[in-house]
Amino acid sequence: LQRAATLANAKKGRTRQGVGKSSLQEWVSLYLSAERPQERLAILAPGQPKKQRPEDMTWFYTLFWPHYARPCGPTVLEAYRAFQADWQSKYHDQPAMLAALPTYDKVNRMVRRVAPNRRVKGRVTGSALKAYQVYQQRDWAQMPVNGCWIADGKSLNMKVAHPIHGRPFTPELTLVLDGRTRYLVGWSLSLSENAIAVADAWRYAIQHHGKPLFAYSDNGGGETNKMLDADITGIFPRLGIEHITGIPGNPQARGIIERLNGVLPRRLALRFQTYNGLSADPNGVRVQGQKLLSLSNALRQGKELNPVQQKTLAILPSWRQLIDAIEEEVQRYNHSHEHSALPKVDGKSMTPAAYRKALLTEQGDDIEYLTPGELREMFMPEEKRVAQRGWVELLNNQYLAKELIEVDCQTVRVAYDIHNPNEVIIRQMDGAYLCTALWNGNTASPVPVSRVEQALEARAKRHIKLAESKIQDAKDELRPVIDAPRESDYSLLIPKVSAPEKEKVYLFESEYEHDIKQVGNNR
Repeated sequence: LQRAATLANAKKGRTRQGVGKSSLQEWVSLYLSAERPQERLAILAPGQPKKQRPEDMTWFYTLFWPHYARPCGPTVLEAYRAFQADWQSKYHDQPAMLAALPTYDKVNRMVRRVAPNRRVKGRVTGSALKAYQVYQQRDWAQMPVNGCWIADGKSLNMKVAHPIHGRPFTPELTLVLDGRTRYLVGWSLSLSENAIAVADAWRYAIQHHGKPLFAYSDNGGGETNKMLDADITGIFPRLGIEHITGIPGNPQARGIIERLNGVLPRRLALRFQTYNGLSADPNGVRVQGQKLLSLSNALRQGKELNPVQQKTLAILPSWRQLIDAIEEEVQRYNHSHEHSALPKVDGKSMTPAAYRKALLTEQGDDIEYLTPGELREMFMPEEKRVAQRGWVELLNNQYLAKELIEVDCQTVRVAYDIHNPNEVIIRQMDGAYLCTALWNGNTASPVPVSRVEQALEARAKRHIKLAESKIQDAKDELRPVIDAPRESDYSLLIPKVSAPEKEKVYLFESEYEHDIKQVGNNR
């Protein structure tokens, strides 16, 4: 062993003082790992530099890594500057360690050798971190047609004329996708992703393609609410559909609908000149935004449009034009798009419509379809109310039916049409039909107010409240806090003057004698 060590040290350089423990251990490990003499010779031959691993350098993870693995996402250079200052502060009294400070290039090489999933740890969290981790693929072939539908909403990167006041605004598109066939079964266009918009997308899908077994969505306010999920009165429980929601911050679980939301809405918005997505010219988007704002202000104030505003209005798509474009894109996707996740026929992937038709032909159509009457009643939202002497109250409207006296002071189910507030359907808690109650009196309005109108009023109030808070912030900025001048306090120099004690009035002689004794005891 000594002779081998002497031969190993027979190299150039004056700093060679022996064999370290780590080097000896490495040689032994390499020797034992080789099975044949030729392999040992190739592995242990001198002149083959070994790559340094980050794990072999203690300073990398103890001193440098805390500066790099931060949520603010510093670059390697920024982290190195902080690491350099930390090194110099720690070893300020050790010249040898100061001279041994690793260079930036060395640190940068070490960072690149760290695996990507470990490199981002501490820098990103949630769904961004999961994008670097191992994922589990779902085998949708185990699901039948209409086995599971996935729904999600997305704001379109464009401006369209508002269907009510005509001013430019950003609409919301909700899509419903069949997981097995990738077929777009339903969609809805609305002012925002609320319960009414989501329910309308599900109604459209079930009306044309029957009922699914499961509904899968995120846990947003539009997807999860009492209208859809409430026990007994929710739309999904009444339809017998189990609603599954994804984990917050885990969009990978709904990858197929997220992928579609990144393609179809963009392709749709690109058809119009008001597109303002990432691929649009930033300066053009800024100029167009100013023109749209000018048009919106003119329409709000009822002013006559100037030539520039008229040209802007001409390129602003109407609500009807956008709906027609959505229908065209949905039909193109279902019938013309060769989906890479679907089986191939003659070397080409099948379209969602062709695959759905083939599966229904092969497996049979066991899907449950609803009649128009069932569809109307099933998608009427329900609320629980207590009948009071023939009346029920719903959404600030009063409804009357003589049959309600039979269930006086009992809880009933009230189904209503979000567009028609003139009548409601009353059912007992077990679902048995009781009667139809008519609107006959209102405490707040001379006409019945529908759910849609109330939703619009609530939305307007939220916008007004948000605008008022911005106005108040602007006013507060005009009134900066002024420090009050400090006045000298001389109260400590003024001698305290005790107030004269009031003479006590005695009603009984015994009280006077008691106080005299107390004074004597205190002295």
